[in-house]
Amino acid sequence: MEFFVYGKLSESDLAQLQLLAQQQPQRLKFLIQLAATLPIMPHALKTSENEVHGCEAQVWLVAEWREDLLELQLDSASRVVKGLLALIYQALNGATPAQVAAFQLDALLAALGLDDMVSTSRRNGLRAVVTAIQSKRF
Repeated sequence: MEFFVYGKLSESDLAQLQLLAQQQPQRLKFLIQLAATLPIMPHALKTSENEVHGCEAQVWLVAEWREDLLELQLDSASRVVKGLLALIYQALNGATPAQVAAFQLDALLAALGLDDMVSTSRRNGLRAVVTAIQSKRF
């Protein structure tokens, strides 16, 4: 079995993200810029049923399997959290069941040099998002 610690991100995808993160004088700015890359979630999907609890900021998640690939919709009221969600989106949207199951949020944050700037409460919220995604049955 292959090990997909970064979801569907290839080594070159990861290297490109690392370069972008390192080029920014402020990593916070990098996350805010990433937030703008997250596809817009329709307002009608921002319901209590789609809200992920345990997050510092409001987060909404819709995850569905289509033709053996995961389709994600994510959003947050916080731009920083939305930037972190964009990383999860890049890693898991279009991923296979094996890639989703093996994904490790902490490994991705560490690889991008962002682990020290994500607070414990924010990290726990992001873990709740990943757990919710990984619990969607294929």
